[in-house]
Amino acid sequence: MIAEGKLELDLAWDGQRIAAAKVRSTRPVFACRVLEGRAAEEALRLVPLLFSVCGRAQAVVAAAAADAARGIEADEQTREERERAIAAECLHEYVWRLFIDLPALLGEAARPGDLADLRRRMPAEAGEAEWLDIAADAEELLEQRVFGMRPRDWLALDEARFARWLEDAALPSARMLAKLRAFRCGAPRAFLPWLDETALIQDIAASLAANPAFAAKPLWRGRPAETGALARQHRQPRIAQELAANALSARLLARLTELAALPAQLRRPQAAGVRGATAGEGIGLAAVETARGTLIHRVALEGERVMRYMIVAPTEWNFHPQGAFARGLSGAAARDENEARQAAALLAHALDPCVAYEVKVNA
Repeated sequence: MIAEGKLELDLAWDGQRIAAAKVRSTRPVFACRVLEGRAAEEALRLVPLLFSVCGRAQAVVAAAAADAARGIEADEQTREERERAIAAECLHEYVWRLFIDLPALLGEAARPGDLADLRRRMPAEAGEAEWLDIAADAEELLEQRVFGMRPRDWLALDEARFARWLEDAALPSARMLAKLRAFRCGAPRAFLPWLDETALIQDIAASLAANPAFAAKPLWRGRPAETGALARQHRQPRIAQELAANALSARLLARLTELAALPAQLRRPQAAGVRGATAGEGIGLAAVETARGTLIHRVALEGERVMRYMIVAPTEWNFHPQGAFARGLSGAAARDENEARQAAALLAHALDPCVAYEVKVNA
């Protein structure tokens, strides 16, 4: 497994607000080059073992990139299996954040037992019948512990009924969403859009070819861009309304919206989220949507040997030195160092880095 590194988040606090936020990363962004020189099948077996976070997504996008490099297209069953693997991993990641990490930041009780129960019900491999059982179990858990109703009914709430759900505060998810509205951070400047085949070739492949360091500090057409649930859902009316008032609570609402849709995706996966593109002879790119955002792999094959391997991960988009974290905290009010530290922790949680982070406040 590759050493993970960490993010160092340094805040300049002037006694009233956060004047600036700096991000320093020790993530081994180019460690994937250990795959170079290996047989393609060996590299594909190694990919999920090298990364402790989002291992299923890493495996799926690696396989899709290799398909693109070989000029082949996966069959429908394979595409559905890949989509289900990503949906199951997103479900686990979202529940972890909702049951363990966010409660610790907002004064709610953590629920490790509920998370452990979900993990027990999600095997590494499953057939059609098992996936249907997993979907039913997930829907039951979300109904009882997250939404207080069937997830699809929560998605269908009109504005008045959603307001009542929030005001009733019967479940921690509603209480935490309400609590986040008390915190302020800067609104996102730009979102990473859905990367189709054309965007993968003309923007991502071209940027990586022109500057290999792009993977460490990626830009979307010259600008830092946020990726993740909010980037995918910000045009949904309820989330757009929330975003206009509060970016932190909008990010949680976007996660809840995607979480509510995951049981249906496990039952009948929409084979559209994994996409690949051939960018030249033996060169394949693929992108998948993970809980943290868009994950991109690029592989160059010579025959069946990996000549070059590159990964652009969500953390590098969201924690770009001029990206969503740094811009979101700059100018945020903080009456003391503890408030500054909590604001940083809440925004970091919302942007969900794939490594540990450390917050330092410099007065």
